[in-house]
Amino acid sequence: MRNRYVDLLRVVSLGVVIVGHWLMVVVEPTATGVRATNALALLPGLPMVTWVLQVMPVFFLVGGFSHAAALDSVRRRGGGYADFVRSRAGRLLRPTAVFVVCWLAAALALEATGHDRGLLRLALRTVAQPLWFLGVYLGIVALAPPLHRLHRALAGRAWLVPAGFGLAAALVDGLRFAAQTPMVAYLNVAFVWLAVHQLGFLHADARLGHRSA
Repeated sequence: MRNRYVDLLRVVSLGVVIVGHWLMVVVEPTATGVRATNALALLPGLPMVTWVLQVMPVFFLVGGFSHAAALDSVRRRGGGYADFVRSRAGRLLRPTAVFVVCWLAAALALEATGHDRGLLRLALRTVAQPLWFLGVYLGIVALAPPLHRLHRALAGRAWLVPAGFGLAAALVDGLRFAAQTPMVAYLNVAFVWLAVHQLGFLHADARLGHRSA
């Protein structure tokens, strides 16, 4: 049975991300065409506002909840790892492909009619930049089945998994600042979101006050 509150969280978090990204883009005319910059770089006080709109943890929490329910459903039907990954990846990649094709088709049409002025290059960069998130989420989809099995195996100690990922993230930040190794910070793209994703498993188990609709 669907949980309407979880559905609401998913829609709101995605909506805030989309609107936030569009509002941050500033397109400026130049002598040779157009260029895009970020409003965060132009308005010094704006980065502080983004802390109010940090909804990505909510999205990954909901992802963990949804993956737990989907995995239970796949197992009841006798499916396995490949069935789960194929289903969840398809839900992400199909609409993404449609978006990319439509966006690039519009940019190519502008170029073909002689109204490009740098818009094609801008469109390519604009489309590609946010897709890092898709790669991270697909990686979590691939890891969800074994992590869910670990979650179930630990039973009452399942909180140790998100706690472990959180500790790993703290250690990465400590190494980053203590040893002045900024590149190591990219590990937290995995550790932080995996920690929140595991909390979604706990939420699905009613350990965080979940109520089914």
